[in-house]
Order: sequence, then structure tokens, then C-alpha cells
Amino acid sequence: MAFMLMAIPVHAEPEAWRERVIAAVRPGAVVARRGLDNDPITQAVLLGQGGGRWSHVGIAVQLIPDGPIYIESAMPGAGTMLEKPEVFFSIEQALEGEVLLMPVDKVDAVQSAAKSLLGRPFDDQLALDDDGKKLYCTELVAIALRSAGVLKDLPMRSIPFLSQNVIAPDDLVAAASATVL
Repeated sequence: MAFMLMAIPVHAEPEAWRERVIAAVRPGAVVARRGLDNDPITQAVLLGQGGGRWSHVGIAVQLIPDGPIYIESAMPGAGTMLEKPEVFFSIEQALEGEVLLMPVDKVDAVQSAAKSLLGRPFDDQLALDDDGKKLYCTELVAIALRSAGVLKDLPMRSIPFLSQNVIAPDDLVAAASATVL
């Protein structure tokens, strides 16, 4: 299986990484971003996973063949939604980004699984035992990847301030990378 991982550091040339990451987005890709340092949700996610690199993930989808590419992700207050890559990785939302391209033979299955989850409410409880009725960002991506046969198991961890295990962004990116390589 062919798999490409693209990590673009943000420290040099702040806008150059953004353009390269946005240009790399393809249907079925898993995308990750690190949110802004002054964003409380970003800080809570990073704290919950003991630091780390990523605070939010999504999947690139095309609603119609050869149509525009959107990033599907789950956001508090919005549920599962679509954003253009330029918005997902915008200066108002991201300090850094990464694109993980799926093998060609998995792209349709990943997109189909992700699109079937569009419109679900956000899971404020971060619960994995509700059969996907509500979703948080990593849960959305993990379910789509598992449905498409990319992931076998969900990479779960214990978080100090939660009673249940969750899927952390760094763990999901690492699991997707390791599974497809």
C-alpha cells in the first residue's frame, strides 16, 4: 500500500507551511492541526493527552466526484461539519498542520464512511459507547477509518479528568500512520 505522510513545521515561513498543507489535501486524507495557543479547547486537548502536537483532526471529502474538497470534522456547538481546507488550516485556527494520504484503494471507503457521519451532533461527554450517535473529532475519524478497514482497533487512552477512555488526536494520527505504512 502506498502511503504518504506530510508534516510541515510552522516555525520558518509562517504562511509557506499553510499553502503546502492545503495543496496536499486529497479526498480520503486524514488531516490534523494544532490549534492556537490562546484557544481553551486546544489547550484542554493538549493537556488531556499530556502535551503532544495535535489538537484537532478531520477527513477530507468530496461530496460529488471532481467537486471541491472539504474537511469534515466534529466541533463543539456545531457537530460534524464541513470546512474548506483554507478555513480548517487558517491563521485563525491553526499553528501547524499535517496531511496523511490514504492508500488509493481505501479512499472511496474512507470518504463514504465519513460522509455517512455528517450532521451528527458533537459529543460533549466524549463517550465512545453511544454507537456514534454523537461524535467528537477523533471519534469521527477513527470510526470512518475502522469502517474503511484502515484501523482495526481504536487507539484509546485514559485522561486524568475523565471517567472514560478517549481517542486523543496524537494517538489517532500515530495509529493511522502505523496501520497504513
